Amino acid sequence: MVMLTLKQFQYFIKIVEEGSFTAASEKLFIAQSALSRQMKLLEEEIDFQLFDRTDKKVKLTTAGEVFYKKIKNNMHYLNEIIGVSKNIAEGKNRQIKIAHSSSIIMDERKIHILKEISLANHINFEINTLSSEHQILALMSGEIDIGLIRPPVRHTLDELSIIKLYEEPLMVAVHVDHAKFASKQEIQVKDLKDEYFVSTPHSKRGGLSYLVSNLCVGAGFWPKAAMIQSRKLSQLQLVAENLGISIVPQEFEKILPHQVKLLPLADYLSLSEVQLVYRKDHDEMIQRCAEQIHQMFYLKNELA
Repeated sequence: MVMLTLKQFQYFIKIVEEGSFTAASEKLFIAQSALSRQMKLLEEEIDFQLFDRTDKKVKLTTAGEVFYKKIKNNMHYLNEIIGVSKNIAEGKNRQIKIAHSSSIIMDERKIHILKEISLANHINFEINTLSSEHQILALMSGEIDIGLIRPPVRHTLDELSIIKLYEEPLMVAVHVDHAKFASKQEIQVKDLKDEYFVSTPHSKRGGLSYLVSNLCVGAGFWPKAAMIQSRKLSQLQLVAENLGISIVPQEFEKILPHQVKLLPLADYLSLSEVQLVYRKDHDEMIQRCAEQIHQMFYLKNELA
């Protein structure tokens, strides 16, 4: 059984457009006999005649005219389908799903890195916010491709590739007119014992929550909960309303409300690490993107 091919359709259209087998064979750079043979095979496969061969000129049968119009109209869509499919096969125009915890700010530097990688690889990124714990589950289920987390997490990471991007100190976010800290340039953790925390540690979470609880327990107390709390970026708005204080990463300085300032911890050099994670069994494109993000972070850190 002879199968129809895309080239046969292209040959057929060219013959009709050029008005003769001779002209079409010259444009297609194939022998006229080979072109005629391909059209015979096409007619045998579709089981009806396309050409009226009683005339020396190219003349289509009634069925051939309908076939030409339909094939001509649909070739555009077929070529488009082939182009889109080829791009997917090459990793182009693919959407890569990235998640980051709410304590990792999608600042100008990160956005610029993703933009450069997007342009270089002809891919798109979709960014969402998930806790570090939920990112691990989303990676394993295939809901996201790359995660940006703050360790530690309570899930096993055996099936994930882990790349350290950067680390930064934890700082205390306080109201600029805080009765106790307004004139301070730094704070000791023990000074926070009687303060209300607008973001209290979660017993079942790792990441920033775990680091904050360790700091407080190490200083001999457990954080007191403010009347209104949030573990998201809105915690800074609660500090701005003087409802309490919060321990946050240094990168929060990029999104501070005017009424809030960050003070370093004098007695601790508590560093919080940010890691890029993806599944070990992911395809080449995901691995390439992860490596490029890491390389560009390293270069920008070196130049900073």
